[in-house]
Amino acid sequence: MKKVKIIVFAAIFILALMPRLALAKDTKLAVEIPAGQGLEIFEEKDFPEEVEHDSYSHPYRWNKLDGEKVQFKEIWGYLVTNRLKDFDKKAPLTDLALFGVDVDCYGKLETAPKRNLTAGFKGRVHLVAVCNSTSTTHFVLDPKYGLRGDLVKDLIFASREFDGLQIDYELVPQKDGENFLEFLRQLKRKLGEKPLTVCVPARVKSFATDVYDYRKIATVADKVMIMAYDEHWSTSVPGSVASINWCKKIVDYALGVLPADKYIIGVPFYGRSWIDRSLAQAWYFNGANRIMHENNVKQLKRKDGVPHFEYEAKAKVTLWFDDATSLLQRARMYKNYGFDSIAFWRLGMEDAAFWSWIEPLESSNEKP
Repeated sequence: MKKVKIIVFAAIFILALMPRLALAKDTKLAVEIPAGQGLEIFEEKDFPEEVEHDSYSHPYRWNKLDGEKVQFKEIWGYLVTNRLKDFDKKAPLTDLALFGVDVDCYGKLETAPKRNLTAGFKGRVHLVAVCNSTSTTHFVLDPKYGLRGDLVKDLIFASREFDGLQIDYELVPQKDGENFLEFLRQLKRKLGEKPLTVCVPARVKSFATDVYDYRKIATVADKVMIMAYDEHWSTSVPGSVASINWCKKIVDYALGVLPADKYIIGVPFYGRSWIDRSLAQAWYFNGANRIMHENNVKQLKRKDGVPHFEYEAKAKVTLWFDDATSLLQRARMYKNYGFDSIAFWRLGMEDAAFWSWIEPLESSNEKP
């Protein structure tokens, strides 16, 4: 085994496709940025004041916030049960989505979280159900295995204390599209007046074999939650998790299928980073020997007779994230398109300064 110590000098970028969306740059580095594409480059001198916030571990200077607050009829926040401390009780939420309850390897519902985990929240609380295995999703949806009926009963029982149930089954196999719809129908019949919401991936066009057909799902679900994020992911090229232009394409497609009031539009609070080189890999002897010489390694260690060494290497990290400025721009864009319900994945990841710029349409977020 080899231990590789990497000292990383990070160049941090934010690409924004709307005015005032800042690009934060490490002022110690000379960073080459491609021209055009709505790009703005800011230096520390452009934002001379460091801003403190109760939730900040360090001051943040790069926000530029002005104009009016943005209002939505519904403001959802996802709260993960093992991160309850991340919930900012001052956040102006109308709905909490408690995440969540999974299905075990035998097709049985695992122990569901209790509503009292959100004690003190006066809005609506929804139980989020997931199934994080493609094969398990198939077995519980296909009626020939005899699991679907019990799963429906268990989900209805688990959600009895909640104001609604959300299905976030992201691994439905292509051949189970109709089975998935029937699963949703059975749930909705038993839920009655309680809202059933269903998460769907972001789409910019339709295709015939899509198991997440917005229109078909909307014939059953009260609302369809579009997960409008992961434009770029951990193994893709670096880029925004949800760039404004990409989000506009999602919206244009979605509104061509259903009216805006049928949707909840999902917004990411998280970012991602990429490194320009990977040093973690398997090595053969001549490669390890070459690395020792190239990095002028002067010390070899052995443990139980097996050699290893350490060296330092430079790498550039590109980190894309959202701050209050970019979140506000995205929220305003969705509002201008007519969406009245917005959801944020997930609570605890956000720039908390954003909460001062969004509010419910009603004067109170209490449950009606």
